[in-house]
Amino acid sequence: MSRADFSPESIASLAHEVLPVIREHLPPTPVVHSAWLSELSGGEVFLKCENLQRTGSFKIRGVLAALSSLSSAAKKEGVLSCSTGNHGSALAWASQLLGIPCKIVVPQTVAANKVQKIKACGSELITAPFAGYDRSQAWTLENLEKLGGTYVSPFEDPHVIAGNGGTLALELLDQEPKADLWIVPCGGGGMICGVGSVLKTRGESTELMGVNSVASAGMFLSRRDGKPYLVLDSDPTLADGTEGGIGVSTFALGNQVIDDCVCVSEGTIAEAVRETMAKEKLVVEGAAALSVAAVLEGYGKGKRVGLILSGGNIDEKTLVKILTLDS
Repeated sequence: MSRADFSPESIASLAHEVLPVIREHLPPTPVVHSAWLSELSGGEVFLKCENLQRTGSFKIRGVLAALSSLSSAAKKEGVLSCSTGNHGSALAWASQLLGIPCKIVVPQTVAANKVQKIKACGSELITAPFAGYDRSQAWTLENLEKLGGTYVSPFEDPHVIAGNGGTLALELLDQEPKADLWIVPCGGGGMICGVGSVLKTRGESTELMGVNSVASAGMFLSRRDGKPYLVLDSDPTLADGTEGGIGVSTFALGNQVIDDCVCVSEGTIAEAVRETMAKEKLVVEGAAALSVAAVLEGYGKGKRVGLILSGGNIDEKTLVKILTLDS
C-alpha cells in the first residue's frame, strides 16, 4: 500500500464507501448518557456502547469492510490473521457469515473466552509459540506462505481503519453531533486513526484523546519519543486487547489526527470495569475501560465528552477477580 492510502482524506472517503456494508450487517450501537461520570467530571459524559456490538467489540466493523474488498479468488483461498481475541473472533464470525475459510493465530496468553468465540465460528485456531501479540504477529507474517490465505491486519489496513474507526465516527456523529472531546482506547491505533480521520476531514472542533495502560503504552511512547514502537515488551495488563506496539502507518496517521494520548493505571482500569458494571449495568473489558479510566483520573473535566466502550469480551475469571477486589 502507498502512503497515500493512509491519508486522513483517503480513510474518511473509504469510511463513507464501506458504511453501507456495515449497515447491511450491523445495527447502530446505542449511546448512553452517564449520570455518575457526568457528576464526577463536572461536565456531560456519554458512552458509545460498542461492547454491545455483534461479537462483543468494534472489531467486526473493520473486518466486514476488509472482507468486502477481497476478490472472489481471495475469498475462495481464505483469510488469516493474528489477534489477541477480538479481531480474531470478529474475523471468524464474518468469515462464517460470508462462507470464507479462516485461520486465526493467537498468542499463548489469549483469554479463554475469546478462544471459545473463535472456535465456535468454525475457524482454524493456531497458537503461536509466543506469549505476546507483537512476536506472535511477526511469527504469523514470517510463516504466511506456509499458513496460507490473505492476511487481514487488525490495524494496518485502510479498510480496517476506515471500518473500525471511520464508520464508528460517522455513526456517533449522527447520534451525538456535539462534543468537546472524544476519548478512545488505543492498541495498534486503527480505531482511533479512523475516528480521527473522519473528525478532522469534516472540520469538527471535537478534540481526540487516546488512552493507553501504563503497562502497555504503545501509542503514548511512540508519540513521546517520535518513533513507532512496532514491538513493545508489555507488563501484564487488564487491557489485553490493546497490548503491544503500533504500526508504521497508524503512527504517521495518528500524528495527523490525534490531539493527545495519555496513560492510566491498572488500578484505575479495574475500578472502571467495576464501576461501569455497578453504575451503568454494562460489562466492559479492560481495553474498553481505558476511556472510563481516563475520566476517573481527571481528564475531560467540565467538558462534553464521548467515551468509546470498545468491547465487552472480558474473561469470566478476570471479571470475578475485579469485582471482588477491595475498592
